[in-house]
Amino acid sequence: MIARTRTLALAGANLAVAAIVLLPWLPAAAPSAPVSLRSEGDAPKLARLPRFADLGATIERPLFAPSRRATSPGQAATLGIASRYRLQGLVIAGAARHAIIAPIAGGPALELGEGDALEGWTVKRIEHDRVVLSSATGEATLALERAAPSKR
Repeated sequence: MIARTRTLALAGANLAVAAIVLLPWLPAAAPSAPVSLRSEGDAPKLARLPRFADLGATIERPLFAPSRRATSPGQAATLGIASRYRLQGLVIAGAARHAIIAPIAGGPALELGEGDALEGWTVKRIEHDRVVLSSATGEATLALERAAPSKR
């Protein structure tokens, strides 16, 4: 008698699990009331988007800049060269001055002297802690970064 009760309970549990598993694949019941379709006149009206040409002020102001002010062409070019290269070192021996400049994205370092060119920029001056580059759009400075003191 107990074995038969267990068998019936297991069979009922199996049927319940099978019904739960198969429930997503069973056809849905037809709706009891007919669904009224809206006419085209009832559709919500969407606002017209402005033309792309009208968004000039939005495009000119950098989205993530703290001031959200437009950058001048010279300032943008200066930021561009300074964001692509860093000054790794300087070699100054008498009148000879050389700067070692490396691309931030990686790659071989470049040794440049005063008057040498880099991507349309000319090395104007090499000072004891910086390199001043000039182009038609303005000047940019690559400063030598001091290493942080080591903690021992």
